[in-house]
Amino acid sequence: MLRLSSNLTLFLKLFLPVFWTTIMVGVTLVAWFAPEHYFGGIPLQSLRYGVVFLLLMGVGTFWLALWPLKRVETNGEYLYVSNYFRTARYHLVEDVEEITENRFLFFKLATVRLRGPGTFGRNLRFLTSRKQFDTFRREFAGAVNFS
Repeated sequence: MLRLSSNLTLFLKLFLPVFWTTIMVGVTLVAWFAPEHYFGGIPLQSLRYGVVFLLLMGVGTFWLALWPLKRVETNGEYLYVSNYFRTARYHLVEDVEEITENRFLFFKLATVRLRGPGTFGRNLRFLTSRKQFDTFRREFAGAVNFS
């Protein structure tokens, strides 16, 4: 089984959002419910709204950017896609239309486009493991459309 997605996916998809959100909810609760004399008597209204804004922006960013990431593996015939709770199997030649690769900062993101709707939608995004994805690209260059 060749794992195409990076091991960093688990950290980015589950651990980072859960821990960051837990800490920010705690900070937000402290900012809203702690007496002002704990903060040196300064007015807390702007701090309170700023912390809520930061919490909502972080959760929104995690929801839009990191939650769609999937774990992707292949055995040469099938592509196994998992969101760490469920796993779907797609035939590499019949179900996969193309695989595109993009760079975002220092990450390589790949998108698997299916010919029809799948369990997780038609477009499946994952963070690539560079060595293993390059091996996959070399070995299955004729079977899958790469762009």
